[in-house]
This record gives sequence, structure tokens and C-alpha cells, in this order.
Amino acid sequence: MGIMNYIYKFFGFEGDDVKVTKKKQAPKASYNLKISQKLPSEIDGIRVFYPEALEDCKDKVELLKRNTPFFLDFRGCNSAEKNKILDYLDGVIDVLGASCELVDKNLYIFLPKNMEIEKD
Repeated sequence: MGIMNYIYKFFGFEGDDVKVTKKKQAPKASYNLKISQKLPSEIDGIRVFYPEALEDCKDKVELLKRNTPFFLDFRGCNSAEKNKILDYLDGVIDVLGASCELVDKNLYIFLPKNMEIEKD
């Protein structure tokens, strides 16, 4: 008879057969979004990129210079890297006169200065 059984009896729980067990936790799943899900490469004819670090986005400046819009989907990126990328591209769009719009929680569209989103 263990100490916990005495405590249970003190609080009114009867019997010596009371056992304390730890709750089993399910193992945490680890997966790569790019492998486990089929992510689109285009949305309405506009390329979608899935950056994981700032280095993945430095070449996207050339797209804005060539008047090519693109999406950035931050599903596979942690929040610190996402903020670095957005800060970097915010400076780029200020210089180029481009624009950026939040489409969904982790999806942004970057538009050159001669384009805008038509809202319904």
C-alpha cells in the first residue's frame, strides 16, 4: 500500500486497488509539407513559391523587376524566417513601387507597380 492510497482514503476514496498511472502521449508527427501534400505550383496562372529561408526569396526581386506577379506561401516557414522575408520584400516593394497583399493566413501575393487586385 503506497502513500497515494493513504491520500485517496483520506479524501474518501475507498479501496486499496487505486492505481495512479501517467497518461500516455501520442508521438508527435514530423513531416515535410512539400512531400506529404500536393501543393499547387500555380494559382490562376501565377507562380506560387514555398520559401523556408530568406535565401529562397532573394531571387524573387527579379520577378518584380520583370513585372511578374507571384505568390509566397509560408506554410513550411517558421515565424522568425517569415518576418525576415516580409521585411526584406517590404523594402524591395517600396523601392520598386510594387505592392503586397495578404490573401490567406500564410499566403501573400506580390504585384508589380502596374498591377492591382480586382476585388469583387
